[in-house]
Amino acid sequence: MLDVKVIIVEDERLVAQDIAQILEDAGYVVCAIASDGETAIKKIVEFSPDLVLLDIQIKGLIDGIDVAKMVQSFCDIPIIYLTAFSDAETLKRAQSTSPMAYVIKPFRSEQLLSSITIALTTYASQKEDYNESQLKNKFLSIVTHELRNPINAILGFSECLQSEMFGSINAEQIEALQIINSSGSSLLSMINDVLDLSRLEVGKFKLHLEIMPIAQMCQESLGYVSKEAIQKQIQIEAKIPSNLPYLMLDERRILQILINLLKNAIKFTPEGGNVTLEAIHHHILPLTENKSSVQITIIDTGIGISSENLDKLFQPFSQVDNTLTRKYEGMGLGTRLVKKLVELHGGKVDVTSEVGVGSCFMIELPCSNSYSASLAGNTLAGNN
Repeated sequence: MLDVKVIIVEDERLVAQDIAQILEDAGYVVCAIASDGETAIKKIVEFSPDLVLLDIQIKGLIDGIDVAKMVQSFCDIPIIYLTAFSDAETLKRAQSTSPMAYVIKPFRSEQLLSSITIALTTYASQKEDYNESQLKNKFLSIVTHELRNPINAILGFSECLQSEMFGSINAEQIEALQIINSSGSSLLSMINDVLDLSRLEVGKFKLHLEIMPIAQMCQESLGYVSKEAIQKQIQIEAKIPSNLPYLMLDERRILQILINLLKNAIKFTPEGGNVTLEAIHHHILPLTENKSSVQITIIDTGIGISSENLDKLFQPFSQVDNTLTRKYEGMGLGTRLVKKLVELHGGKVDVTSEVGVGSCFMIELPCSNSYSASLAGNTLAGNN
């Protein structure tokens, strides 16, 4: 509690003096008292306090809430409002500045001190969590960027060797290079997932939206996983109508979502199983509201997930079972990324599953009939 500097903004002199005495008796350092908004801002700039006790109704041209807004525009200092006004409109304005607490006048000294203690503890915890998150994401960003360059070099040279750019190679060497290339590609994909997820978690991820044909994107996603399906003798069935609407999407990220779910379906489906991708244009009742969505469902006949493990599915760095972690490669980032990316598009993800039967992942993406009706079918019928 020592060296915790506090500024009191209160236009009633006796009340301000009483507050200062309470704080000093409790060990706080009262570095300034201000009775108007302009003076309060000057004192805050001068002393850089650890806490501001701020009356909402004060002298001058600006009130306490305006002072808080101005202070928050150039520094991060916890604020506790002192006010005799508890009407809804005032509290709504005050809430927009995210204060640490409200103390309603008249108050007891114990009430004030407990509010200050809770506010400072909460603020310190938030700062610690924020700094830890920033450090983690900075570390992940540095590591992923530093790893990308050597992995890209490995992939590039292995491809050159496979193409016999540096001389002829035998069948055993080709097989070894294919393993190197496959392993490097998997590692690069995981690094990209870590980087994407770190950006999503801190809100620094931006979509590049365009009006896109969702039916065509569904078809394209199947091409990316056909090799894995053939290797495991898995039958892929596509139920994609050609008259699906165009949607406002980030093409790269929607493909990432679909490929991720399809790869998971293939990975967790035994040899000879089935994977189905189905898309439908779903109208939301009542039809007069002009709302609709596209539902894309990926169904597999795989190992399934128990009900108690479904909640783990969207947690980062987590697979649903320790035995699966040993049997199936991956860091458990894919489904978390899918959920975040779908929600960033304004959609939602749902999953149902039964052990030994299979899983069903459904993503729902909103669409607007205003442009979907005019664009649907212009080129899709020819492409599909």
